[in-house]
Amino acid sequence: MKRRVIVIALMLCFGFHLAAATIGAPAATVRLTKTTPISMAELEAEVAEYQQSAKAAGQDPATIDPLQVLNLLINNELFRQGAARDGVKITDAMIDSAYASQKANLEASYNQKISDEQFAEVIKNNFGSVEAYRKMLGEQLMVDSYVRLKKADVLNAAITITDSEINSFYRKNRTQFVSPETVKLSHIYIPFAADQATNDKNKAMLEEVAANIKAGKMTFEKAVVDYSQDAQSKNKAGDIGWLTMDNTDALAGLGDAFFDVAFSTEVGTTSSVVTSLTGYHILKVLAYNEPKILELDDPISPNTTSTIRDYIKSELTAAKQQETYYKAINSLVDDLRKSATVNILYKK
Repeated sequence: MKRRVIVIALMLCFGFHLAAATIGAPAATVRLTKTTPISMAELEAEVAEYQQSAKAAGQDPATIDPLQVLNLLINNELFRQGAARDGVKITDAMIDSAYASQKANLEASYNQKISDEQFAEVIKNNFGSVEAYRKMLGEQLMVDSYVRLKKADVLNAAITITDSEINSFYRKNRTQFVSPETVKLSHIYIPFAADQATNDKNKAMLEEVAANIKAGKMTFEKAVVDYSQDAQSKNKAGDIGWLTMDNTDALAGLGDAFFDVAFSTEVGTTSSVVTSLTGYHILKVLAYNEPKILELDDPISPNTTSTIRDYIKSELTAAKQQETYYKAINSLVDDLRKSATVNILYKK
């Protein structure tokens, strides 16, 4: 009986070591300049991240193929070894610059300054830690620098966009190129004061000015010079440019009443006093455009000379540049794979 217990114990012990060896075995080994293992733990962690991202995007996490993820990890390691072999170096200063650039981009998208602490909090919420994000930036800079070093011929190839491609894109997306209802405005403007008595006085004064303009006793342009407190438009006869019906930022800043008057006043005529969210206005409508589908050579908006054709050409060029960049990366991966020894040990 005692011997049987010892045998069973030895079998269990042997089985434990066998299982431990399986768990500890690498998922793959990669050698270009040195042999580097990719552990099962690394693979599982990376797969979990992809599954989490898929779930957040409303996709089925089960569609994530661990073997595909493993090949991405192998490619990353080949890039690291190849870049080191060929003298590509990413410095802390380069990562600092990229980090600052990302912060500036975020500030531009929100149109406001963001403190270092606020940006760090955004990074932590999305990437786990600032350190992890900086590491990711370093990897991206390394890949980009290495690709540009080794595949400059591919990346520098001329990109051409034909008229046929532009016309095809326009036909497929024509209904997206719609010009909204627009008006060009001039105004006489007095901002709100700190006290209501001054506001009442200013409003009453502008109401009298509006009545005199309508009666022909005063020109709108003379009233701009005499009464408007908008320094930017005062020397342009009150011209404040084009307003589009779909401009949500302007609507939030000016209010519904301003928009209602601006889009209902006849061209060439002036309004009564309108109260916006910032003060009092008398509006003059200089021009009006109905909404319409834009043709290829129409300006994108009244404020620019760039046409729909220019926009489409720019979009197609950007798409081809991205396609070329991915082509260069894949070409470099193929080159590295041919020079390397890769053993995939992972089994589904």
